[in-house]
Amino acid sequence: MRSTKRQGFTLVELLVVIAIIGILVGLLLPAVQAAREAARRMSCGNNIRQLALGCLNYESAYKKLPAGAAGPCSYNPWSVHDADMNVGRMPINRYSLFVAILPMMEQSQLYTQIQEQRPFFRSTWDMQGNFTPWRTQVATLRCPSDPGRLNPDANWDYDGSGRVNYAGCYGDTVVNVNQAWHPAANRGAFQGRYARRLSEITDGLAFTILLGEIATTPSQNLGTGAGKLRIQGSRWQAAGQANVRTPTGCKRAKLGDRYDPAVVNQGDLWHSQGMRWHDGDYNHASVQTILGPNSASCNNQLWDWGISSASSYHGSGAHVAFGDNNVRFIPNSVDAGDAGRAAPEGIDGAGSNQPSPYGAWGAMGTKDAGDLWDASSIE
Repeated sequence: MRSTKRQGFTLVELLVVIAIIGILVGLLLPAVQAAREAARRMSCGNNIRQLALGCLNYESAYKKLPAGAAGPCSYNPWSVHDADMNVGRMPINRYSLFVAILPMMEQSQLYTQIQEQRPFFRSTWDMQGNFTPWRTQVATLRCPSDPGRLNPDANWDYDGSGRVNYAGCYGDTVVNVNQAWHPAANRGAFQGRYARRLSEITDGLAFTILLGEIATTPSQNLGTGAGKLRIQGSRWQAAGQANVRTPTGCKRAKLGDRYDPAVVNQGDLWHSQGMRWHDGDYNHASVQTILGPNSASCNNQLWDWGISSASSYHGSGAHVAFGDNNVRFIPNSVDAGDAGRAAPEGIDGAGSNQPSPYGAWGAMGTKDAGDLWDASSIE
């Protein structure tokens, strides 16, 4: 009787096949990851375009752009911080521009909740009251590349709040850029409690940034030590250690994608940008065209003026939206001029009407300095 020989793989052949499959997966995985990031980056650009359109629709309805920070108790022109009015903490002029444009983003219900529940009896940073709008994450305000997420179980102000990856452009002013009581406190399209008209953007809407991208820190629980926090989402409080009037003082704090431990001491770093979508305070909701994207962000001292750099998790740059609703991806290598020169002063101070010293990047952020830039400077 003939016996049938059984066919099959030998152990060596099987191992070879597995090895080949492993090599192919290893080769394909970076391509898959790159494709996914490209899709996230495209979604990120679409989001900032929709937000810029919301700002322009707001301007069409009210004949001016929303203020960078505004809202209840705006009778006090001197501050955009909280004050004790014997009825709890009140956010004086601290609603972000995104609160104003909620109806233009198909978020009328959320806008109504904010208005009806009188949140000015609760600070914009108070999460313990479990005020639903502050703990609501609006999808359009988030860039999918950003790993930071709202923690629904947190009752502290940062991790417990909805986040935002976009901010109004405050131009190239450093000193007193956080002030809100003078129409010329900065040279950008937005500033604290002052709502600009498009007619003030004399450099042209196609040449002036409205919104820029900002990244958020993954979690407040990372701590604040030098070397722990990425430059994305956090700021260096440089009081007494560097003169941030000149951007070089802030620029030297960056080491790779972190803050340099040799420059920044323990406790000098704090979470700030993008951690509360509804908070329009300068430290939370601004971009300046001084240091290029993914540079360090610095304050003269806590809650004071400084430099807010655009940032992202895309690695090579960050998105901006111009006044004509054109979105561009600005590389980290953009011409940012001379970081050793002092920034123009707002409030009609020194150099307030001169071209930006920060190259094409500075020119993109100024609304009326008469400076020019071309596409070759960002390609």
